[in-house]
Formats: sequence, C-alpha cells, structure tokens
Amino acid sequence: MKAWRFIGFDDGFTSLSCKKAHLVGCVTAGWNVEGFLYTKIDVDGFDVTEKIVNLLINSKFIKQIKCIFLYGITFGGMNVADIVEINERLNIPVVSISKKLGDVTVPALKAGNADKRLKILKKAGNPTKLFDLNVHFCGCSIEEVEKYLVASTIKGKIPECLRIAHLVASALAYGESKKA
Repeated sequence: MKAWRFIGFDDGFTSLSCKKAHLVGCVTAGWNVEGFLYTKIDVDGFDVTEKIVNLLINSKFIKQIKCIFLYGITFGGMNVADIVEINERLNIPVVSISKKLGDVTVPALKAGNADKRLKILKKAGNPTKLFDLNVHFCGCSIEEVEKYLVASTIKGKIPECLRIAHLVASALAYGESKKA
C-alpha cells in the first residue's frame, strides 16, 4: 500500500514584538520526509490562510496531499488560520491540533480587529478531544481524522509532519530546535 502524504505547518518567532514569523510546512509520506515549504507571515496579521493556500497551490506536492495538519489554529501570535477557507479552496481536509485547550478569545480581543479574528475562530467551531489532543477539523469526519493521526504519528501524539515542521521553524527563530 502506498503511504499517504501529509503536510504539517508550524510557526517560529521569538516574540510578539517581531514583525514577521517563519511558517514551515513539512511534507511526509508515511513517516518519511519528502520536502518542505517555507514563507514568512505577519505577527498578529491576517495572512496565514492565504500563505498556506498559495504555498500549496504553487507546490509540486498539491495533488498528493491527503490531509493538511496545523499546529494550533493561531500562528505568529494571533494570525488565525481559517480552516474552512483552506479546505474549500484546496479541497483537502484540514486538521488543527493542540495539546492544551487554551481560550484564544481573550488574546484575539487584545490583538486588534477582534471581530474579524473571532469570526474566523467561530467558523472553526469548538475543538473535539481525540487522543488527548484538541482537534479542529474541516473536510473530513472525526473517524477520518483518527485514521490520519494514526497513519502519521510515529511516537507520542503529534503527527511526524508537524513534529518536524515545529523543529525546523523553531531552529529558524532561535538558532536551534525546540522540543515539539
């Protein structure tokens, strides 16, 4: 059986005073790294959704991706990823995972343009608990999310594509990798 290809996106930046954050996408086939996508996004901006879509549309991997994983729903501070829009534009399931259930409403209100940020967060709905993770998903069922997580995770809870994207993004931001 041919291994499913996944892409995981994570960000790296040192503080909210930075203007830009690194956005790294890691493509895996099963557990093997196939490649990377990279760009920068605005800290507390509104460009992460567009940047993810454009990176994938312009990549050689687009037709092979089974699922897009996001490490959380906010990037570069409060740059909120619109998982519904990403799914609709690419026709690929989107799964956002986080280890901790945090209320991003208060930071969204403080980041400016609160109505716009809260509207994107509301579209994602409430997270579902799965394998001790908090999961937002669009374009697939919870059963499919479970299959994607099992197929993409070597050890622990985090899919390999996200784990590696996190390591690369933190190395770009800090000069060395931080634990995923």
